[in-house]
Amino acid sequence: MIAQWQRRFRQSLQKNLSGTREQMMKCRLCTCAVFFAALMSVQANEAQACDAACQAARKAANPLANTKALITDNTIAFRTGTDDDDSYNFQLQPVYSVPLTDATLVLRGIVPIQGVQPGAVLPPGIVDPSEEDDLTWGIGDSTVQAFYSPTPGDSGIALGYGLQVSLPTHTNDALQGAGWGAGPAFVMFGQTGDLSWGGVIAHMWGENDFNVTILQPILNYGLGEGWYVGYNNVVSYNWNSASNDEAWAIPLGLTAGKTSIINEAKGTAMDVSVGYYTLERKPDGGPDRQLKLGLSFFF
Repeated sequence: MIAQWQRRFRQSLQKNLSGTREQMMKCRLCTCAVFFAALMSVQANEAQACDAACQAARKAANPLANTKALITDNTIAFRTGTDDDDSYNFQLQPVYSVPLTDATLVLRGIVPIQGVQPGAVLPPGIVDPSEEDDLTWGIGDSTVQAFYSPTPGDSGIALGYGLQVSLPTHTNDALQGAGWGAGPAFVMFGQTGDLSWGGVIAHMWGENDFNVTILQPILNYGLGEGWYVGYNNVVSYNWNSASNDEAWAIPLGLTAGKTSIINEAKGTAMDVSVGYYTLERKPDGGPDRQLKLGLSFFF
């Protein structure tokens, strides 16, 4: 049934849309929306019991959860730079939540370990083309985020208000991002049945006129027993780009994964995920495709 709906929807779009890049992007976005709508409608009348693995998967999707975690977000960026070679962005993201009276303080660090090809950019962190003559490995600029999240009310929607600070930890000029920098950040998260939804929006000002806004959508549909499918990537806009087309980095695709309980008594869990994305818009030197791999531990 889902495949028939997708096929009919694509046929209708193909009759009315031309082959321009903007229209193709709309087509793919609509297809993803239909996919999730179909999943929800198929199981709308079948209430699923959410076991321990399911609960852990929901908590892993929530950036404001009261948890301690070590998250990795690893990206292989295909066809970057002057010679269309692959670049790499591996991130360590420790998370530490502090319960407060009627609120939670969520602290998160982002430490990027990167391999950048000549002429490559890796938005949202590296927005200037590498001037090196070979693949350059090292640590990029690190980010520390802090979110204050009041206890959700009757609506169940969690909100987080915060600040992010960039630290100049880059080991090579080709890996420099914001350097010293700072900016605001905001999070919203909700749960509707098996669907986790929300988003993170943040801005960073930094050295050398670094001026980037990011949007990280949260869209995660639970399939039972810890399995899920969703979107796990970042849309970014560089305010200093020469043209509007090159300012955007817009990846479209899906991530699938599973959260498993390691020790139920101690509340520890492991999450493994894989995703594939194409970039409908990207800066010159940016990737046209991404393979994302995740391995995270929650305590």
